[in-house]
Amino acid sequence: MSNATIGVICTIIGAAVGLLSALNYAKKEAKEDTACNTRLETKLDYIGKNVDDIKLDLRNTSSKIADMDIRIARVEDSTKSAHHRIDSLENK
Repeated sequence: MSNATIGVICTIIGAAVGLLSALNYAKKEAKEDTACNTRLETKLDYIGKNVDDIKLDLRNTSSKIADMDIRIARVEDSTKSAHHRIDSLENK
């Protein structure tokens, strides 16, 4: 074999090894990207569920506040009525 033939064979082997390394790296990177995307999707689902829970709690709190407003209005009316009765008793 001549030096030129050995050089060509080494070049072909080097190119094949380089190509295989690049393909292996691309596969590994794709797996890592998939794992990362899966983690992100899981976290986003968790956040979405928590947001739904917060919305539900907020609705419940708003309902309770509305009920308290009604009760406070009744207490204020009752207090006015009591003041009028007390004033009428003091005048007698």
